[in-house]
Amino acid sequence: MKLNVKFISNIQEVYGELGTSWLNNLSSSISLLCEKWNFRFIKVMPNLTYHFVALVENYNSNQNAILKIAPTNQNIVTEAKWFQYFDKGIPKIYWVDEEHHAFLMEHLEPGKPLSSLIEIDDDNATRIICQVIRELQSTKQMIPLPFQHLSTLSSCFSILEGRIDSRLLSQAVSWFHELTSESTHAVLLHGDLHHENILSSGETWKVIDPHGYVGDPVFECSVMIYNPTLFPQEHSLPQTIERRLKILSEELRFDAKRVHAWAFCMTMLSIAWTVEDHGHVPEFKLTIAKIIDETPL
Repeated sequence: MKLNVKFISNIQEVYGELGTSWLNNLSSSISLLCEKWNFRFIKVMPNLTYHFVALVENYNSNQNAILKIAPTNQNIVTEAKWFQYFDKGIPKIYWVDEEHHAFLMEHLEPGKPLSSLIEIDDDNATRIICQVIRELQSTKQMIPLPFQHLSTLSSCFSILEGRIDSRLLSQAVSWFHELTSESTHAVLLHGDLHHENILSSGETWKVIDPHGYVGDPVFECSVMIYNPTLFPQEHSLPQTIERRLKILSEELRFDAKRVHAWAFCMTMLSIAWTVEDHGHVPEFKLTIAKIIDETPL
């Protein structure tokens, strides 16, 4: 079984010795799961990042499915739990194995990521994200929910002290506090909603890889501004970012200043996470943060 270099590096950098041990035992873990849950391993899915994902054949249904495994249980359980709160716009979850940090879910077909539309029609891709957000946020949920509130992420900014422009950092901390201080209209959020986490399923689109947070509905449109790092070539980066922000606020009827503020704060927070996991400031994301900061409202 061949694993990509980036995936191996990510697991080792984030999980240390635990990650290395998990990688060494991955084949035997898959064999154990195959026997326990009655499926057949077919192939590793491309572009692995922080979780192992494989295509398998589910003998119980005679259909292909997706197996997802992680080095630890926390993210896997949160992700599987998140799916249980929605009845549309998501793949089916067949089983969850907390002991082995794994779950099996529906294989979406054709399964093309929304990022495949960026070069063709970025405006349309942004509108599809708006459609997905509307669908997710149309589901009524009982509050409180057993998920982390966005406000708990505020401490992550501290790792950027002395590493980036102090004005940008101060602004991110201040805006983040303002954006998360009110919880009246809090909803259950995907938390990592971007083009690579939205896949085609028949004539519709479904989301994968939720992080699961509770907070401001406007937050949901922030991650797609900086992730993935693929942007259309026909426009400059500032033009594309300004256009995306405009479409998001108009289509979703969100306050434009709030959309702008969340995009800036989450780009800065993503920079902080990169520093925490990999030890360096991602220059491209920092460029995006500066562009958002300079984008007129």
